[in-house]
Amino acid sequence: MSHPYSILSMPQFITGRGSISFFASLRKTKIGIIRGGKSYNASLKDTIEKLAKESGAEIRYLAQIRNEPYIEDIFSCMEEVRNFEPDMILAIGGGSVLDTAKAIHLFYENPDMTFEDALIPFTLPVLGKKAVHVSVPTTSGTGSEATSVAVFIDPVTQVKQLLLDNHLIPHYAVLDADLTDSLPDSIRIATAMDALTHAIEASTAKNASVMAQAIALEAALDILEYLKEALNSCTDQAAQALAREKIHIASAMAGTAITNSCTGLAHSYDHPGPAFGKSHGSVCGLMLPYTMALCGPHPNYAALAKRLGYSGNKKELSQALANHLLLLRKELSLEISFKEMGIPEAAYFEWVPKWADCSLPAMATQMSPAVMDSEKGCALYNACYYGEPPVL
Repeated sequence: MSHPYSILSMPQFITGRGSISFFASLRKTKIGIIRGGKSYNASLKDTIEKLAKESGAEIRYLAQIRNEPYIEDIFSCMEEVRNFEPDMILAIGGGSVLDTAKAIHLFYENPDMTFEDALIPFTLPVLGKKAVHVSVPTTSGTGSEATSVAVFIDPVTQVKQLLLDNHLIPHYAVLDADLTDSLPDSIRIATAMDALTHAIEASTAKNASVMAQAIALEAALDILEYLKEALNSCTDQAAQALAREKIHIASAMAGTAITNSCTGLAHSYDHPGPAFGKSHGSVCGLMLPYTMALCGPHPNYAALAKRLGYSGNKKELSQALANHLLLLRKELSLEISFKEMGIPEAAYFEWVPKWADCSLPAMATQMSPAVMDSEKGCALYNACYYGEPPVL
């Protein structure tokens, strides 16, 4: 049944530098930590353990996720999770860590549920009867701390599987930009490209409300305006610190936007990433301007271009935005084609027909303004491989 209204779903946001201390204020007694690799450094570890000790909480490290999340990452630690019985799931890391924590929380509270059961969209139970979920991103890109989705790779097929339900949204999202200051520029840029893709795609999704579009557009604009100042090459430390916080918050805004609308073609057609070991953000960012050509001129593309200083009609402004994204990639020394990225041509095109077909039923494809078929999917992959200039 459709309704004449929309509900904005999101976690409770905790913002500001130093806000990592928030988790201790919840006064939980058994904190299960899911963490990343390099991002969970010695300094952060000391801070977390000191805060937990001061609050009287026992902590246990339940899982460490270093790469793209696989299905087995969820279940390899479940026995220890259930034995420990945490009353807080504290996830600290990038998107793979945060997604894995969502699934661990789900199966911890629902031990009889199978992974296949959980794949049915919007059928998952309310979470929180055993533990509160606090999500702390250490990168500014996936927006997983604000999303209703958790993505996992099937180790056999290398195809992504999605858990999708608003009940997966963490109870709290702590946006502490201090945790992003040590990121190398390569990761900062790749994750920002992911967030930018979220924002631009959400702004054009068929199911995006006016409010979701507004959040998406502001997130996209902040990333486009502040990314260069956030890089290590910026010599103005105050401007750099502000830019990094702006982008960290924009990433969460973009995550909120896709939770309340949908992603688009760059996400549903992003299979070259897991197939060839390329990061999600780098693949989505590369594909974005090429997918825009399939969506055609759009009022929100035009709105963004106008706010960036371009002029013209809707078609001209939409083309200007696509050109701006390609120029930005060149300025950041990013590839504009999969060929430049070093993906083998023969192996790539061997996969293309399968990717073009399996992407069609994806919700992100269905919610995109583009009308896709297998032929258009193959043409998209061709354009992305050779860097054919997108024409809107």
